[in-house]
Amino acid sequence: MGASMVTRDDIREARLRAAQSHAALLGDRSACVMAKNGTSFPAGKYWEGQTAALGELMRSPGDDLGVEAARLREVWRARPVPGDPREAESYRAGGLDALAAFAD
Repeated sequence: MGASMVTRDDIREARLRAAQSHAALLGDRSACVMAKNGTSFPAGKYWEGQTAALGELMRSPGDDLGVEAARLREVWRARPVPGDPREAESYRAGGLDALAAFAD
């Protein structure tokens, strides 16, 4: 998507789809309970990362959301993600994929 075409509504809709995918994947399980129990769930972390990155993009102060998405993608690449390495990589990949869809 080009910068002139990206709106906050586009991002809001993508974030909702990511959150719905995360919820569908979890079913009746709680992500918080799974984490406390030490259950690894990289697939869930992917959708959580998408939701988080798109939320961050929604809160970006800039008007050119394509440029903001590209900037945030670099931030996400460099940002340390604590926890299980597999889950951290899934979380980062979800965020990067979500931002790439809107980046110039």
